[in-house]
Amino acid sequence: MKKRITIGRQELCNLPQLGLVDIRARIDSGAKTTALHAYNIEKITGDNGENLIKFNTHPENRRRKDGPFIITPYHDRRWVVSSNGTREERFIVSLDLEIGDQTLTTDVTLTSRHKMTFPLLLGRNTLIQGGFLIDVSKGYMLRKLKKEQKENL
Repeated sequence: MKKRITIGRQELCNLPQLGLVDIRARIDSGAKTTALHAYNIEKITGDNGENLIKFNTHPENRRRKDGPFIITPYHDRRWVVSSNGTREERFIVSLDLEIGDQTLTTDVTLTSRHKMTFPLLLGRNTLIQGGFLIDVSKGYMLRKLKKEQKENL
């Protein structure tokens, strides 16, 4: 059995396929799936007929200026019930997620999290896959926030 890694109630993550680093993530064992803040979501077809999704995102989640468009394959659409009880159809993308020294390939739903403090929510499926233990009394146990990140909170 591999050694379990203890993480805090929030952590910094990278999504290298999307070029996103130091994304502030809320750890939520009550949520089934991982969710990334996305807007201007548009389904497109690639040159070879593949299913692609085009969207904007902001790792800081509070910026006013649009971030660059990201285009990536999606493999599913799924109905998800959010914490406020709203039912929403979301695109599912498979992404590499770096947290601490681990890289996991995990399913991520795309949804607007513009009213949320954290642009990335790590759900139960990803937490189980990584074998993480959560210490809710602490935050940023694997990597600390940089000074400029703290100032943007």
